Amino acid sequence: MSIKLGFQGKIMKISNDMSIAVVREFENKVLSRVEVELYIDHLTRGTPSRKELQKIIASLYKVPEDVVIVKKITSEYGRGGSKAYVNIYLSRDAIKMLEPKYILKRLSMES
Repeated sequence: MSIKLGFQGKIMKISNDMSIAVVREFENKVLSRVEVELYIDHLTRGTPSRKELQKIIASLYKVPEDVVIVKKITSEYGRGGSKAYVNIYLSRDAIKMLEPKYILKRLSMES
């Protein structure tokens, strides 16, 4: 599987109250993943959930949802914006090798 890059620096309007800017995307060939840093503008609503971001990123990069891992979402106090760090893996095997057990449990990939 390959992941189409080229969204760095672009702003996508997701809905009337949310837009996402791709601050940085980096293809990490050693770890078989693409690392993406996002800025989410959500002025009139709360911080989006990991699941919501996972669906948005999967559709944006045209990959299955189960290979998208939202590592961290940091909200900025009083600003209506958040930063998110996302890893998009090339395969589920790479996720099982690299991600900690608590992440695998969260994703129901390990019991």
